[in-house]
Amino acid sequence: MIGILILKLMVLAILVYAGAVIFMWVRQDRFLFKPNHWEPLPEFEKYRWDREVNGVKLQGWFLDKGCDKTVIYHGGNAEDLAGHCDVLFQGLTTNALLVNYRGYGQSEGRPAEKDMIADCIAVLDLFCKEKAVPFSSIFLMGRSLGSGVSVQVAAARPEVAGVILVTPYESIAAIARFQYPWLPIERLLHHPFQSIDFAPALKLPALVLLAEFDEVIPVESGLRLGSAWGGPKEIITLPTGHMDINEHPDYFTAINRFVK
Repeated sequence: MIGILILKLMVLAILVYAGAVIFMWVRQDRFLFKPNHWEPLPEFEKYRWDREVNGVKLQGWFLDKGCDKTVIYHGGNAEDLAGHCDVLFQGLTTNALLVNYRGYGQSEGRPAEKDMIADCIAVLDLFCKEKAVPFSSIFLMGRSLGSGVSVQVAAARPEVAGVILVTPYESIAAIARFQYPWLPIERLLHHPFQSIDFAPALKLPALVLLAEFDEVIPVESGLRLGSAWGGPKEIITLPTGHMDINEHPDYFTAINRFVK
């Protein structure tokens, strides 16, 4: 009887584990991509920069301050950039270009790593062509999930002036392994965002801003990415959490000093 009970428990454990694996495989996009839909502030309608890229219409804003430098911002996994225009307009001393990923805000399509990277490279190319400005006038800024986007765009266009990485990670796989150590993460992920694989070969300057009390991404993961960066880098840890790092007074001070 004890043997049969043990066998039943083993079968149950296997079924539960298999169910968890299947659930992660099927639902992982919902964990990684959490599109929000904000109503744009009326005062920013005049800055709209909607474009069709790779056959998909993307919603964006070009916050023009008449500066010869522009920060292209890649947002986090739950950011509709309509809600971030005011923050960047008030905080940055440069121009800023914000374009929602596929499926975010009023952008068409569905988010996926390969499409997001391809779109953001195309946005960079299109912007520089329209404005007749060189890549060397552009800084890429990625926050949280967007840090992985910025890293790969920089790898494709290393002529840009620099990269600002806010609460970054070495890879989505590393974060998932931290949260789900009992799952075969590498075999399951559709969107690995392997920033650590690109970092050593990148020679352009990087500013890495970490949150000391980050409750989403372990600060050690961002440190490992910063340490692996192949070019000049400045790594700053601010005494904040993941969500409120931009509220610290040194946040925009460090960014504006970097892009000066």
